[in-house]
This record gives sequence, C-alpha cells and structure tokens, in this order.
Amino acid sequence: MITLKKIRSLKPRVQLRKAADVFHQANIEEVEEDYLSSVFDIILSSDLVDDKEADRLRKFYEKGRGTGYEDIYYNVLSILGDSPADWDKYTVDGEIDWSKRKVLGHTLFLDHLRSPYNVGAIFRNAEAFCVDEIILAPGTASPEHPRAMRTSRNTVDGIPWREGELDSLPPVPVFALEVGGEDIRSFSFPDHGVCIIGSEETGITSEARDIAMASCGIVSIPQFGAKGSINVASAAAILLYKWMENIG
Repeated sequence: MITLKKIRSLKPRVQLRKAADVFHQANIEEVEEDYLSSVFDIILSSDLVDDKEADRLRKFYEKGRGTGYEDIYYNVLSILGDSPADWDKYTVDGEIDWSKRKVLGHTLFLDHLRSPYNVGAIFRNAEAFCVDEIILAPGTASPEHPRAMRTSRNTVDGIPWREGELDSLPPVPVFALEVGGEDIRSFSFPDHGVCIIGSEETGITSEARDIAMASCGIVSIPQFGAKGSINVASAAAILLYKWMENIG
C-alpha cells in the first residue's frame, strides 16, 4: 500500500486519484483504520473537493467497508471527471506510464479539423493504435482546448504533437483518408508514413489531396447505411486499426 508520505507528495489530481485507489483496495482487503482515516483527511483537505462534496464523502465514510468505500472511490473519480480504468498503466508516482505504449512509424496530419471533440477523440484513438506523432495544420482545434483534453482522456500528454504546414511533413510516404479512394480492405499501407485526415464537413484540402495522390493515394472506408458519412474520429479509429493490423 502506498505510504501517506508518498500520497502527500503527489500533485493534487494524482494525489486524489491515489487516495481513491486506497479506498477501492480497502473494499477488497483489510486496511488499517488509522491509515484509512489519514487518507480520508487528505481527500477532504484537497482544494478539488468542495464543501458539498466533502459532506457527501463523510456520509460514505461512515458506512465503512462495502458500499461506503466503493462510493468514496467512484465519487472521487467523478470529482476528477474520470471513470474507472483499471487497465491503464501507471508509474509509481501515479502518472500514466506512456513508455508502455507500442509505437510504430505512423504519423497523422489533421487537416483543418475544427471540432475540439473530434481532435481529442482522434488523440485517444491514436494512443491506442501506435501513432508516433500528430501534426496539426494551423486552424485545427487545439488539443489543449478543455473539450479536447476531456475527450482525449489525458492522451494529449502521451503523444508528441506539433503544429505544422504540409511542407513540414517528414520525408515518408503520404496517403489520405477520404471518400472516393481505394477500399481500405485492399489498400496497401506503408510501413512508415503520414495519413492526412481532413475536416468532416469539407474533407482534405486540395493541396493535401495533391500530395497524397503523388505518393500512396487515397484510402476510403466502404459504408452500407443510408447516411453518407461517419464521424471523422470513428473513421480515424477504423483507419488506425487497419493500418496497425497490416503493419504491426
């Protein structure tokens, strides 16, 4: 079990998460009451916990092991805007351990995506499917926008990213995800390369199309519904998995 000294040394959000984890563990096995009481005091003293939330947590604490401790765990995660993710890999300091992720030579170029939600969702997909770097055309929503950060579930911190024009792309094969291209099921993905993903409303720019066509071309996802398109972040997830599956 993590020491009180270690918990107190952590950054506020990490500190609160680790304290919540203690109560999650205490619901499974016996934990010394004095230790639990001290951890609970750390939770109540956090600037992230307001008076109303503190009163609610005290009621849970009074219930003790069982429902009470689990309620503390879930409510603290709610305060943080998180949900349980026991499969995430953490360092001893309670930070997500980004060194555990597999990385391939896959780069994304986001070509004027305006929605912070879509940008954040693409970052989350990219983290799961081995993307090495994300380049954002000027005019693309910032990954540091609050909605992008929330949707990315912290993966903005785990993937190198930068702003850049098309002329700043690395010297590797380039292709684009767009309608009217080769079926993704037969497309020949490069081992290392850049995939350009355009705006859901207008698609990729003409300059991006020219660059892709001069290299590996356009890849498309066949669809069989009445609607003519799917969300760009959903399309990116399909593309990234297929790219990883073919190469990784």
